[in-house]
Formats: sequence, structure tokens, C-alpha cells
Amino acid sequence: WVFTEKIDGTNIRVIWDSVKKDITFKGKTDNALIPANLYKELSSMFTTEQLEEIFPETDVCLYGEGYGVKIQSGGNYIPDGNDFILFDIKIGEWWLKREDVAGIAKKLDIDVVPIIGEGTLVDLVNLVVSGFTSKIAKNKSFIAEGIVAKPKIELKTRNGERIITKLKYCD
Repeated sequence: WVFTEKIDGTNIRVIWDSVKKDITFKGKTDNALIPANLYKELSSMFTTEQLEEIFPETDVCLYGEGYGVKIQSGGNYIPDGNDFILFDIKIGEWWLKREDVAGIAKKLDIDVVPIIGEGTLVDLVNLVVSGFTSKIAKNKSFIAEGIVAKPKIELKTRNGERIITKLKYCD
């Protein structure tokens, strides 16, 4: 398994429609509300010109976490603003590999969730139970929310859903 830091924020989808040349910001669900300060930050981070250049004829959904002041425990990450960190990209029915997600993040000049390590599910539990400091928080003593773990080689359930597990420090 590959372990990445679970960021304590709000789930955000950045949806690019290449035909309409339109960017839409949504939460985990279509009805989720995005805090106004985060929406403003997202609007400045992602432009039509930028996404059209990277994905000229491709519809894309960028998955990430909105975090920072007034979002969950985000003040530990950024005490005076908001940001977005990428953790996944889906193009059509395809989920991109980590190295491709990182490459696109670099082109977009945005961060991607940090890899914490690799190991077994027992290693995952031991790491989260002992706690570890966040790799991205400005508060260097802030204990990370937890870990999101994906198999090194993507696995799916019988109905085609990806196998991913999360474990929070508080659990």
C-alpha cells in the first residue's frame, strides 16, 4: 500500500468541460456548500486558459482538499488563508496513476498530497496510532488527520469501484 497524508479540510472537485470551456467547483456532493473564501481562492487558482492548454479536448475532474483558516482544523495548515491540494484525477472513466497526477499538479502549479510511506495495512494502523506530524501544516507540531492508503497496483471491487482505505488519528 502507498500511504498519503489525509488533509483535514473539505472535499473539492474541479470539473473542466472542454467543449463549453467551463470550470465548475463542487464539493463531495453536488449540493455541498463551498466556503466563500475558498471559492474565491479556487477561482484564482484555476483559469479557463490554463485548463484549456493542459486539457484542450478532454473533460477532466480534479479531486482535492480545500483547507486553511475556517475550514475544519485548517488554521493549523494555513493561519491566514485557504488553499487546494490535489489527490486524484479522473479523465472519463480512468483514474490517473500517482506519477501522472503529480505531473499535472506541476503543470497547474498546485501541490499534491504528500506520500508518507509504503507498507502493509498493519503498518498503516501502527503509523496512525502513534501519530505523525503533518507534512504541509505551518504548525510544525500539528498531528496529521490520518492516512489515505491505496494499493501499489490499483485494485477494484467486483462492481468496478477502486479499493482505497482511510484511517484517522482520532479513530
